[in-house]
Amino acid sequence: MVNVMQLVQHFKIGGLEKMVFELSSKSNHSQTTHVVSLEGDCDDVLKQWPQLKLLSHVDCLDKQPGISFKIVDQLVALIDEHQIDIIHSHHIGPMLYGACAIKKRRHVKHITTVHDAWYLNGWRYRLLTRLLYKLTPITVVADAVAVADEVYKKVDFKAQEIVINGIDSVEFSPINMQFARYQLNLPRTAKLIGCAARIEEGKGHCKLLEQLINLPDDFHLVFAGSGSKLKEYQSLAKQLGIEKRVHWLGNVQQMTTFYSCLDLFCLFSQREGLPLSILEAMSCNKPVVASNVGGVSEVVTKGLGILLEFNQSQLLPQAILDALNLKKENAIREAAIKQGCSRIMAAQYDALYDSVLV
Repeated sequence: MVNVMQLVQHFKIGGLEKMVFELSSKSNHSQTTHVVSLEGDCDDVLKQWPQLKLLSHVDCLDKQPGISFKIVDQLVALIDEHQIDIIHSHHIGPMLYGACAIKKRRHVKHITTVHDAWYLNGWRYRLLTRLLYKLTPITVVADAVAVADEVYKKVDFKAQEIVINGIDSVEFSPINMQFARYQLNLPRTAKLIGCAARIEEGKGHCKLLEQLINLPDDFHLVFAGSGSKLKEYQSLAKQLGIEKRVHWLGNVQQMTTFYSCLDLFCLFSQREGLPLSILEAMSCNKPVVASNVGGVSEVVTKGLGILLEFNQSQLLPQAILDALNLKKENAIREAAIKQGCSRIMAAQYDALYDSVLV
């Protein structure tokens, strides 16, 4: 068995964090995988995300804002305690701290997955990433071809592997729509357009709210997630006179129920890598309307949904109407299973772990 440390910034529920959960659960090395978050307190994290209790080992280092050399020492201690062979980091912060820890334990291999490349727009992050890639022994993985291309464009470095993020297609199997709506206390006869994303700037909530007024009155929005912009966007819905057509569910534990209650899923983000929420919705056989960013076009192909450029939000109402008329039968679910299965993802990463240890 290989002892793997999955290193993340935090356990706020998002696509990256869910991908790490799936990988840690499905890997052949699941019993010797240690999932470590730089930020947060374990008791608080487990209350917010009870499913994490299913993982074999979870640690939180309670990192505070700013650079912390103490975190490097904590990671080194965990490496020694659990005889870690590989650190698999996710995003820039974990990559930096993982690289620093490996400087002190050079037998440990380092793999990093780039989930999106938007952070490389800042010159400081570009410089730091370029230095880490060039000066430390690190294997770089991208979760989509578009992400790999963007990394090469920004820092002149080719990802060694591309591994598509995967979802549990058994868990994300559609259930009866009316039962799902009953479970979530949502209108039975309305057309429900859903979005699952942290409620933050750039995730598209604002665009959806602004365009809802251009759809018939029986069209409603359903948002799963929480974030710092919640009150601001609730105020916007009230200003637009649509507050009764917008449903804020907060963090939803049973996401299959959420997707199953919808007529259509919409994620109109300004930036993404390959969002798991789209694959989850598709696995529940829901058509998708999304912004054409990151690797979205690699999974939302013709007949499965409609893509718009981020500056085309005025076209959202017609795109939603058109997507609702797509003939789906089971084609959307079948495409999601083919493109984004978590067991295939885990097998690809397991093969990568074995190869870097040779």
